[in-house]
Amino acid sequence: MRVYPLLTFLWATFIVIAACTSDAHAFLYEQVIQFHFESAPSYVELLIVSDIHLNKEFYLIQKTGHMITFGVLYIFHLLWMKKSGTAFVLTGIFAAFSEVLQLYFNRNGRLFDIGVDLVGIFIAYLFCIYFVGRFYSSRKTVE
Repeated sequence: MRVYPLLTFLWATFIVIAACTSDAHAFLYEQVIQFHFESAPSYVELLIVSDIHLNKEFYLIQKTGHMITFGVLYIFHLLWMKKSGTAFVLTGIFAAFSEVLQLYFNRNGRLFDIGVDLVGIFIAYLFCIYFVGRFYSSRKTVE
């Protein structure tokens, strides 16, 4: 269907805007979008793990958002591409791209977040396998 590339593009655009806006808290709670470009970010920041705060509510909301957002992107890729492996790889590459991109906008790009994104992608993959399998098995019993 021709709508799936458009949905994929629109959802990816939303992810880029959310990833690059300078204040995640203001974006989520006040719908404020603003950008501050950093032309020479430090890529070493991708390796930081000292800011993982699993006991903070906003942090957990952010990581849940990561999983859901990239899970939805995987589903859109799958509906468009019709190949689960291709959809998984493309969505994973986009997750990595979005984390590196954040460094250019004074945000915290982290390898840890790529892992969180991949968990969301994998959950969406399992969800699709389960429901597509059930759909096809129920169609076979009807025929």
